[in-house]
Amino acid sequence: MRAPSTRFRPLCEPGRGPGLGNPGVKPVRLVFPPQWVPLNPHFSLSALSGHLRGEGIPVEPWDLNVAFYRQILTPGHLACSKARAQNAHEFLRVRLMSGRLTGDRSPEMGRLAARFLEIEKFLTTHREVWERTSQEISEAVAVFDDKALFYDPVRLVRAWITLDKALELVSLPFHPSRLRFNDFSAPGLPLTVDGLLRFTADSAENPFLAFLGSRIRPLLQDSPRLIGVSINSHSQLFGGLTLARLLRRHKGPGTHLTLGGNYFLRVRQTLLDRPAFLETFADSVLMGEAEGSMLSLVQALEADEPLEKVPNLVFLEEGAGPRFTFPKSAVPLAARRLPDLDGLPLKDYFTPEIVLVTRASKGCSWQKCTFCDTDYGIKPDIRPLQSLLAEVEMARTRWGIENFEFIDESMDPAWLEEFSSRLLERGTRVHFFGNGRTEKAFTPERLEKAARAGLTMILWGIESGCERIMELIQKGVDFHSRLEILRAARRAGLWNFAFIFFGFPSETEEEALQTIRLIRENRDIINAYGRSVFTLGKHSRIRGSARRLGIVDVIEDDQEFATTLSYRVTRGMSREEALRIADRCRLECAEAYGEPLWMLLRHREVIHLYLKEKGRDFMEGYRFPPEERLRLEEFFSPTPQERLDLGVLSDADSP
Repeated sequence: MRAPSTRFRPLCEPGRGPGLGNPGVKPVRLVFPPQWVPLNPHFSLSALSGHLRGEGIPVEPWDLNVAFYRQILTPGHLACSKARAQNAHEFLRVRLMSGRLTGDRSPEMGRLAARFLEIEKFLTTHREVWERTSQEISEAVAVFDDKALFYDPVRLVRAWITLDKALELVSLPFHPSRLRFNDFSAPGLPLTVDGLLRFTADSAENPFLAFLGSRIRPLLQDSPRLIGVSINSHSQLFGGLTLARLLRRHKGPGTHLTLGGNYFLRVRQTLLDRPAFLETFADSVLMGEAEGSMLSLVQALEADEPLEKVPNLVFLEEGAGPRFTFPKSAVPLAARRLPDLDGLPLKDYFTPEIVLVTRASKGCSWQKCTFCDTDYGIKPDIRPLQSLLAEVEMARTRWGIENFEFIDESMDPAWLEEFSSRLLERGTRVHFFGNGRTEKAFTPERLEKAARAGLTMILWGIESGCERIMELIQKGVDFHSRLEILRAARRAGLWNFAFIFFGFPSETEEEALQTIRLIRENRDIINAYGRSVFTLGKHSRIRGSARRLGIVDVIEDDQEFATTLSYRVTRGMSREEALRIADRCRLECAEAYGEPLWMLLRHREVIHLYLKEKGRDFMEGYRFPPEERLRLEEFFSPTPQERLDLGVLSDADSP
């Protein structure tokens, strides 16, 4: 068994990786903050580290996300959380009594009352949960470090349940803020500059503050010339900006702090309109893909040149406020260096086998789905096959990694055939999975060859069982023949994962039920599914036709940092009705599938590993022991929203 590591190891070993031997340039510190699922290294760290090192820039990657989870999922931290909850309970009791005497009925008093009641529940009627979770947490974490334990379904599901409960207890003193393994939420917090300014300094609601505060001195040691903080999602915004604010406050004038990640490209205008953001959180923000811009920023800082020479940068110009420099196309995939994992704590991730995230292309070749905005600001590009094969070989020989997840919007059928042929010719042993569109070019022959080469699973964008909704989505695939492609994949030995969602504007309940029936009636070819509820992205193509489809009162000004819009529909289901249908889907399909193992594995990377290790027949035939099912229901009873958020069921991205 591999002992769980609680010691964070951020620094690269001397001389490892291209560019690390240059004594004239201080290392760039690339930081990945909480919160993100800590199963595997994030693509942004490995990709940017590899490119900069290949250009002669020394890099130190710091994965503070996995370090955060390794610290809080311990008996010691649970004991600290309990003590903090007890102290908060006493403080809140006095505060609420005072408010009652003065007649205070403010919203703030309501929030405090909700926190008091939630804490009191676990200190009284649910007291045994603290003891049980504290006793089991070390054993649960050890499951993810040991291959034999990880591939024991009972042990793994027990571990997931214990981690769920531990994170609930860790979150308790900060209620209603809630940390989960795959999400962080702060209900009631407006996603505005003012809201983020308040949250990032609020020790009563910010569970990241103490941990990140303890990392500031090591991060600023030796006065690095450049620190880059990567923020790639809504859930990472809170921890990422907390870290950035602390660094901005304590760093010296010789250290430049920049933020980056696709998230900021979507809110660029807010950065330009609100100087308080840069004044508080960073010296600059890089827009979009950072390989070229980060290299230019490093070179400008080393040469003491003005920041206006750096492309795709928002910075605070003295006396003039925020300024955007100028746009420049991203570095082509053919010109990018190979991703590099040196310096990352590979043994600390919550998996016995790393699943390396990579890609063969970026952007979407179709670019017409009306619900989608995942390719916003991204120009389609294809990576040379030789570069990808070199990465696969380096991952195998250098880090012992044989599992890969392709994050392409969709694997191209012709590319898949060529990639598979090359793997088979070389005799390269790998296992991989990725997204797919139900295109007729996914022929039986191509699918069979891919399965022989190591493909385990394809995540298909099925979306809906209603033809009218599919026409509105403009998916660009044949509605009536798409299941034939899944049958061919099934015959090839592959696992078919179907993405579906509910609540597309104007969708009726009956149309949503057609999607549920599609899943239930095709269990022979749909091995698993992930459901979500439609959200209106600020940059989605549907926005321009919103009124025609029944969306009215689109609101965007009240949430400066939200990437989605609030809306109401004049026909079809409301969001609340769509959430109810999504939960009905879970219940009906769990019954139809016989509550299979894949529903309990949570994450698609874990499903892939089980397919690789155990095979499809095991996954389809295994049934969780009834006594363990009772334990699950007794110890972990999620709310409807939590059920929607759990594991693979929360994955709204589909090709």
